[in-house]
Amino acid sequence: MDLWYSHPESGGADFRIKIRRALFSAESQEKRIDIFETELFGRILVLDGRIALSELEGESYREMAVHVPLNVHRGAAAALVIGGGDGGVISELIRHRQLERITVVEPNSGVIEASRRWFPAQAASFADARVRIIGEDAGDYVRDAKDRYDVIVVDDSSGKAAKEGANLQAFYCDCFRILSGDGILVNRAGSADYSHARRDLVTRAGKIKRLFPIYRLYRARPPAGEPGELLLGFASKRLDPLADYDDSLWEGQGIATRCYTPAVHRAAFALPLHVEELLAGV
Repeated sequence: MDLWYSHPESGGADFRIKIRRALFSAESQEKRIDIFETELFGRILVLDGRIALSELEGESYREMAVHVPLNVHRGAAAALVIGGGDGGVISELIRHRQLERITVVEPNSGVIEASRRWFPAQAASFADARVRIIGEDAGDYVRDAKDRYDVIVVDDSSGKAAKEGANLQAFYCDCFRILSGDGILVNRAGSADYSHARRDLVTRAGKIKRLFPIYRLYRARPPAGEPGELLLGFASKRLDPLADYDDSLWEGQGIATRCYTPAVHRAAFALPLHVEELLAGV
């Protein structure tokens, strides 16, 4: 009997991946954690039904979430990751030598432990001396934080880290407050490929756009070949992702990537017309 991971993308479409075997399944702090071995993408980590990490074909999201802001903010010394318990985003952050502090706010210890067991290559990033893991609710942390950060990455595949409604607005207000004067925030803005996703995208983008002087969406591929296009949000107090980008700085770092290049950086901000129109009135 064939085993498949399946996720409904809309009322009339499902996304499926053929699975060789289920490796791990658990409930941890009201979060469902599943790890599967697949034929095409190696191991995949599924949190609350959504793919958060894949061994293969998952580089685009991780690289674009990290290298885009860190190649615009030339003096970044402190980074904050909301979520990130799978270690994927942190594994890219530690490659930037100029970072002195990397704080990871992951309230679910089960995600971290599962990643350490089943995704050791990514989870090895937690051992970097600059990384500090805080097991606290994300909203509580940013509300009470006294530290300042140059870059914040909201690495949340389920959409639950920042919660919804008024809590979502308060969360991003607090993120704005703890960012440095030229700080940058990157988040999973969502997708414009299905009607329900477009509604979520407009709601989330609107709340952030009202806070930050500069707000731009850019494109990345979701992990494990998921359908549609993942849109990331680039929000900044001062720095523009194109006008303040100097590709010569990236070339000098010597970081090997599979997706990110200076050309990809620039092209990612060229959005389809229907996406531009969708956000024009936000």
